[in-house]
Amino acid sequence: MENEEKIVVLEKYLNPIDANIVKGALEASGIPAGVIVDSTANAILMAPARVVVFEKDLELARQVLSQAPDADLDNQAEQ
Repeated sequence: MENEEKIVVLEKYLNPIDANIVKGALEASGIPAGVIVDSTANAILMAPARVVVFEKDLELARQVLSQAPDADLDNQAEQ
């Protein structure tokens, strides 16, 4: 278990579409990322979603997001 990397939430978004756009931008920059959506809430399509990254990539991921041309996306969900 010593080699397991910790996964942390980078940002929360109002819907999974925006979260997946951010995930794609991070992956295009070489940062592994994922999207977590509550499957029950996802039944209504517009469920809040969390973009997650490895803790070691957190600062770099924040830098990538801050330089993104459309950083506003559909307003981030409350933290």
